Amino acid sequence: MKKSILILSLISLISLSITWSAFATNKPEDDFYSSLSKNENEYKEYKNATFNIRKKLNGSELKDLEQELAKYSFSALTADYPEHDVYFFASYYEDKHMVVKKYAIYDLDGNLLYSGVGRTAKKEAVLNGEFNGWKNPSGENELADDNPTD
Repeated sequence: MKKSILILSLISLISLSITWSAFATNKPEDDFYSSLSKNENEYKEYKNATFNIRKKLNGSELKDLEQELAKYSFSALTADYPEHDVYFFASYYEDKHMVVKKYAIYDLDGNLLYSGVGRTAKKEAVLNGEFNGWKNPSGENELADDNPTD
C-alpha cells in the first residue's frame, strides 16, 4: 500500500514537472518579450519605432522572413539557423535622415542566440547637409538602447 502511494506521488510530481517545463518554454511572444524588458541589458524595442516584430518561429523560417522584410532586412538572417523554435524580435526606426534597426534571436529558454544592429544615413539627407553624423558610436549596449536617435 505504501509502495503504491509512493509511486503515485512520484508519477504526479514528474508529470507536474514536465507540464511546468513545457509551459515555461512555450510563452507567447508578447509574454516572452515582457520578461526580457525586466533586464536592462536585454533587447528592447525602440520607443518611437516605425514598426516592431515579435515572432516565434522555426529557425529554418528566418530566411523566408528575411525576404518578407525587403528594405528592412538583415543580411545575417540568410545564414543557416538550427531547425528548432526560436523567438525573433526586431525593431525599426526610420525618419527622413536615417534608418536604424536591430534584431535578437532567443531560444525558448531565454538564451540570446544571435543579435545585430544596423544604422544607415539616407543619401539625400547627407547630400543636403541635413544629416550631421551619429551622436554616439555604435556600441555593445545598442541592443538594449530604446532610443535610436541618440
